[in-house]
Amino acid sequence: MPNINFAACKFTGEQTKKKAIDLIFSVYRPILLALIALSTFIACILCVISAYLDSRGNWVAFLSSCWARFNLWMSGVDVAVSGNEFIDKNQPYIVMANHQSYYDVLALIGYLPMRLQWVMKIELRKTPVFGTACERVGHIYIDRGSSEKARESLKTAGEKIRSGSSIVFFPEGTRSPDGRLQPFKKGGFVMALEAKVPILPVTVVGGRSILPKKSLRIMPGSMKLIIHEPIPVTEYSYETREELIKRVREVINKDL
Repeated sequence: MPNINFAACKFTGEQTKKKAIDLIFSVYRPILLALIALSTFIACILCVISAYLDSRGNWVAFLSSCWARFNLWMSGVDVAVSGNEFIDKNQPYIVMANHQSYYDVLALIGYLPMRLQWVMKIELRKTPVFGTACERVGHIYIDRGSSEKARESLKTAGEKIRSGSSIVFFPEGTRSPDGRLQPFKKGGFVMALEAKVPILPVTVVGGRSILPKKSLRIMPGSMKLIIHEPIPVTEYSYETREELIKRVREVINKDL
């Protein structure tokens, strides 16, 4: 009986499969980008209309989730979620998640089971249709180049939390270029302390392999949302905020 190296055969088979997927997506990718742009345009229009008709924001939340899941499906991305049992739907949170890819946003909108408001960089306000729609449905723009304007934005976010909305922060401030967790900015933590609401840490895994930073080379794959137990902020103060930051960072990083 010939000596067959099954491990080598399996490796060769995986290489062949990967090359086939690369080829298929090189043809499909321009179509996908156009479909994502179209679905985003339609979703923005529908969300703006819904925001006028439903002041509670339930329709907007539903449409946003459908939009995110549809784009993930078109991209060949499946998302697994663990830790839903840690979420109290009657409790607002400040959600803190790591950030590697634009697909992190889709995964969180599509699969985090709560109504979310986002803190977004001011540059996105200039995006046609999308920028206006996000402002109209209640997302918050922050000007990181102006301390005074940034404080005003965080104050607005704090008011939304006290009214019952959960706010999403990427505390790294931008996408990680190599997948490793970057230093955390303090704004979201200060707001959590002022609003006295718990922080909900979420580890997002897999986004970078689907769409890394500074790339449009979307590839299919799998993502995971790992929802951790909420961290109460009542035992911390402004003076001990660094301890809070360290604790949240360690929780997110342990499953990264």
